[in-house]
Amino acid sequence: MELREKKIRLLRLLKEVSIKIREALKYRGDEVEIPASHWMMMSILDKNGKMKVGDLSSILGLSNSTVSGILDRLEKQGFVERERSTEDRRVVWVQTTQKFKECLYMHFKEAEKQFENLLSKATEDEIDKVLEGFETLKRILER
Repeated sequence: MELREKKIRLLRLLKEVSIKIREALKYRGDEVEIPASHWMMMSILDKNGKMKVGDLSSILGLSNSTVSGILDRLEKQGFVERERSTEDRRVVWVQTTQKFKECLYMHFKEAEKQFENLLSKATEDEIDKVLEGFETLKRILER
């Protein structure tokens, strides 16, 4: 297989894996559908508590505008709330709401278990290879 074909195959595989992960981690219930990327954001907020939007963007490796768009959707659903800093109006704090904690926390934990269950089918050697591959890919993309 030529290098160009390998690159195209890699892109297709990444897309397929991304779709499978999103489907596996999507919460469906109460007429609400929450993508995996939103779960990841709420997980970080749940773990760290109140955070600056800029810090959240840095942790996720996403732009402030992308994070703000996701936060807009989560805020409309009542899962996160924003608050402007009283000391510096440019700073916006964000945190999960009580609705998230009460209604969706268990669903979030279930999604984590579901992903863990999917990965339980892999051997430790396979997981090591996947980790090594993604770490290599990350280094390549950062060049």
